Amino acid sequence: MDLTSRLRAIVKSGPPNDQASRRELTYEPDTGRYEASMDLSQVAAILGGRPADTPFGRCLIIDRRYEADRWHGSIQIGQCNVDDLNALRILDPALSVSGLRTLPRTIFIDLETTGLSGGAGTVAFLVGCGYFDLGAFQMRQFLLTSYASERALLWAVADFFKDTDLIVTYNGKSFDVPVMETRWLFHRLQMPLDAVPHFDMVHPARRLWRPRTAPTAGDDGGCRLGTLERTLFNMIRRGDVGGFEIPARYFRFLRSGDPRPLEAVLEHNRLDLVSLAAVMARAIGLARSGPLACRDSGEALALGRVYERAAADDRVTGRDAVMHHAASCYQRSAESPDTGIRAEALYRLALWHRRERRFAEAAAIWREVLDLTEPRGVRRMTGMRALRRFAAEALAVHHEHRDRDLDSARELALFALEEAEGRVAHDVRHRLARLDRKIAKKTDAQLFWS
Repeated sequence: MDLTSRLRAIVKSGPPNDQASRRELTYEPDTGRYEASMDLSQVAAILGGRPADTPFGRCLIIDRRYEADRWHGSIQIGQCNVDDLNALRILDPALSVSGLRTLPRTIFIDLETTGLSGGAGTVAFLVGCGYFDLGAFQMRQFLLTSYASERALLWAVADFFKDTDLIVTYNGKSFDVPVMETRWLFHRLQMPLDAVPHFDMVHPARRLWRPRTAPTAGDDGGCRLGTLERTLFNMIRRGDVGGFEIPARYFRFLRSGDPRPLEAVLEHNRLDLVSLAAVMARAIGLARSGPLACRDSGEALALGRVYERAAADDRVTGRDAVMHHAASCYQRSAESPDTGIRAEALYRLALWHRRERRFAEAAAIWREVLDLTEPRGVRRMTGMRALRRFAAEALAVHHEHRDRDLDSARELALFALEEAEGRVAHDVRHRLARLDRKIAKKTDAQLFWS
């Protein structure tokens, strides 16, 4: 029989009818070649932890407590315990915490994994959790001592998350929580975080502090947690293990059974949890106190943008009051010696006055923007040119429709045309044509009556 005939026969025969030949796909943990030689009690003694029994075997738990008077850079642990739902809603309007007045059980989460790519092959070998207890910061770390004990670890973590009101992560919506959900799903365990509100601190942090965290040698800048702890709290870690080295240390532990290389990994994870709580406390303090809590005009400008974003969301209550807080932030930033910060603050302040129908105040600020962006060196900056053109257009609208000063409106439109390109230039030419018609009509009327 040739190959074509054989394939046709296979297709025609269909699937086997024998029910016994089919079975449900299941997962059986691989005991691995290191499981037999791993002494969990000895590992627990070296790392300062304890074995914990679960329905699926034993896992290793390590508890640490940082008291309220302990310093983390320039901030004390007791200053990081913040429970302010209104401020959280300002920082993340999408946060669903309806029905809660307080957050008695907030859990901070940080993982250490075997890789950063995610997917089914990435395993969380260390699940770090932290919460505040009587002012102190209590941490519990779940350590995977072998791949065979992953189901036990996941069960213990899920049990720990019972009755949690809020989880807090740093980039956890994109990485930490999906990794955990993948592992729970892989082991066919219930996922305990489905209905728990999730506050991801990375997004408010980027809005508040990204311009302050300029790249330095050996640092990619942006808003990494390590960068923020240095910038905000002057926290310098001594002997910390680099993130790229952490998976290698874990694999070395699996091969040798020696847990000592993991001591630095555990401390790194604990410091990340404390820094996460400190950064969140700093953000909540800003959202609650307004511009008076800002250290400089740049932070005030960023906070104003956060307020303005929250005021535009229908889910936020008291939006008018929130927008007034934004205007106060812009007012402070408008006094900055930094031209870029001052120009953007004035721009946003003028927009607010215009929305409030205070057109004269808005026009005065637009003129201030034009004066501020006058020097040649400033005009060559792309952002400044855009602000200057926008201010000129806004003043042209004001003079045309409110002051009825058509000549001034035309002069400003001509200036805006010099700075405009593309579609914007087309709109400015349209405005100029309309102004020319109005001016011609006004001139004809004056000649008629004279």
